[in-house]
Amino acid sequence: MIPVRVDDPDDPRLADYRALEALAHRSDPHRFVAESELVVERLLRSDYGVASVLTTASHCERLAPILAARPEVPVYVGEQAVLRQAVGQNFHRGVAACGLRPAGLRWNDMSPETDRQPVLEDTLLEDVAGRPAYTVLLAQGLADPANVGAIVRAARAFGVDLLLLDRAGADPLSRRAIRAAAGNVFAQATLGVGDLVGAVQRLRGAGATVLAATPGPRARPLGAVVRPARLVILVGSEGQGLPAALRAVGDDEVAIPMRPGVDSLGVAAATAILLYALAGAHGPGL
Repeated sequence: MIPVRVDDPDDPRLADYRALEALAHRSDPHRFVAESELVVERLLRSDYGVASVLTTASHCERLAPILAARPEVPVYVGEQAVLRQAVGQNFHRGVAACGLRPAGLRWNDMSPETDRQPVLEDTLLEDVAGRPAYTVLLAQGLADPANVGAIVRAARAFGVDLLLLDRAGADPLSRRAIRAAAGNVFAQATLGVGDLVGAVQRLRGAGATVLAATPGPRARPLGAVVRPARLVILVGSEGQGLPAALRAVGDDEVAIPMRPGVDSLGVAAATAILLYALAGAHGPGL
């Protein structure tokens, strides 16, 4: 790995990092940008493709062993002032990387390549459904990338085998989501799904028990639920909750008991509690 010095903020090799702030509001269907030393380190250690790394000299030195293990990744090094001009904002984190999206996480992609999405869904769902025990988490309708990132982080922490995300919701590879997930999205098996009901029905038909998280009157308290070997947990948006179509394909409803006067927790906090109680406590090391 031989870093390439860049002194011109208009260098065409830095095109992926232009107007970095704008990427907080839109998703590129093929690439994404990850920031901070910890997050970039986790990206480089993952199986994700990486188009390039942009960094200051000091961060490059600290990341040298990891960069050496990925010799195919171009590394561009520049002064803080040059990088700040190139990205269009303060480059205080000191390092960023342009990653290549896996097919299952191509948000806002209307290209012919999206035809492969159903095939990918079939492959991943069949793989999980064939296991004797697993935990699948499905999150529907989450508009806030910070919530999506926090849920990715909880899924990784508590041993979720597959995280299914609503493709109509926030992008898990947006800047805010990656930051909230602390880079754990690169290690967590995650798939964007269009037909949420169909995905749940397939897992249920293969022997999974489906629990819908809802504060509704039919819900059983979390402490009364006995964890099955094959488990699918459904969580919905804070405002609307799970739609009737998803609740209808569930086997049971579950709620977290709370003091009177508190109607709900934020979706990220509630999901972490559900996963700890139903998934993580049964995993190795927990």
